[in-house]
Amino acid sequence: MTKRDELDVRFDDAIKAYVGKSKPIADEAMQARVWRFDELDGSPNAFLDAAVPGHERVLYGALGTGTADEQIVKAVKAAENFHIDFIKARPGQGAALHSHDSEEVFIVMTGRWKVCWGTDGENELELSQFDGVSVPSGVMRSFENLGDGENVLMAIIGGRTPGHCVWSESILGKLRKVHAS
Repeated sequence: MTKRDELDVRFDDAIKAYVGKSKPIADEAMQARVWRFDELDGSPNAFLDAAVPGHERVLYGALGTGTADEQIVKAVKAAENFHIDFIKARPGQGAALHSHDSEEVFIVMTGRWKVCWGTDGENELELSQFDGVSVPSGVMRSFENLGDGENVLMAIIGGRTPGHCVWSESILGKLRKVHAS
């Protein structure tokens, strides 16, 4: 068995499973790992594509450090292997095609969302409340709110340090236009 953080871990032959004791954690340490959605500070400019029409949204950083180019302060930084954000967007708005060097999971909290993938977003699927999809690393992905009002999508990015976003070549012209110096 690999090293675990629990204490006194052992295999019990009678139940054919591992048993042990919890690693201790002080109440203050656990409270430092809590976020309250209503208290999260949102950023409408967390990513480069947010200035491109059709990609406006507000990112709420809940957990982890996020990507290297994410312009937002997370409420809780104590995450070792994943990062959680919430995205609020009006109808027809969402992220442009991009990829990460780790997988990204999208879970619909409210409304209906479209997730596209491929260099040109040539593949798509629709998700309803509490549906989700896990997009592999290196796959270009985007999302768009299909609802009639503002809706919320949860994004979970895997990995200790997710690195930089890579933007699809298909939106390069739009990005250059809105970020021309």
